[in-house]
Amino acid sequence: MEWIDAEVQLPKESQRVLLYTPYPVFGDDYTCVGNRESISACTTRIGKQPVRIFTHWMPLPEKPQLTRLAPLFNE
Repeated sequence: MEWIDAEVQLPKESQRVLLYTPYPVFGDDYTCVGNRESISACTTRIGKQPVRIFTHWMPLPEKPQLTRLAPLFNE
């Protein structure tokens, strides 16, 4: 999968995606899971200018196919 520039294309309205920020807002981690609203709403300031934190995104992979599950509770 390739990173998609958030200035070029946004994810679908309710689509959960992997987000990338070039800013150290999460310490050493530059990615998180979010959605279209996360890209639009999360900003920081550089000088007096607001700047979007997330610059790129990519779709999340499909869920894995599980062949067996451990019981969550004692039955």
